[in-house]
Amino acid sequence: MLKVVIDTNVIVSALNFGGKPREILDLARSKQITNITSQFIINEVSGVLTIKFLWEPHTVQAVAESIKAFSECVEPLQRIAVVPSCEADNRIIECALEGRARFLISGDRHLTGLGEYQGIKIYDPATFLQIIS
Repeated sequence: MLKVVIDTNVIVSALNFGGKPREILDLARSKQITNITSQFIINEVSGVLTIKFLWEPHTVQAVAESIKAFSECVEPLQRIAVVPSCEADNRIIECALEGRARFLISGDRHLTGLGEYQGIKIYDPATFLQIIS
């Protein structure tokens, strides 16, 4: 099974706007790909949904539980500093490394600009969907 990390911005976009991010989330929900996640990503998604999009706490909790249910949760053991301008991006890469993901799917230019890190391909949602189709 293809292991991926779906970045916070892709999850939030999927939940609020649909489109290609939703297609990716649906692939993970239907177990066509394996989403690797961490408590950091779950917390970041929850925070963005609550603060930026004003979602109700019970709905945010339900989303967090849903993500955990269809994902493989890891606790990264190593710390990296690949993206000096954004510590959060480093936590996403750590998750991908710990979960031995093949792809990291992100809309963040700091991450997509890397292209690859230690064998993990980093693509935006549209490019990822093109590659796997």
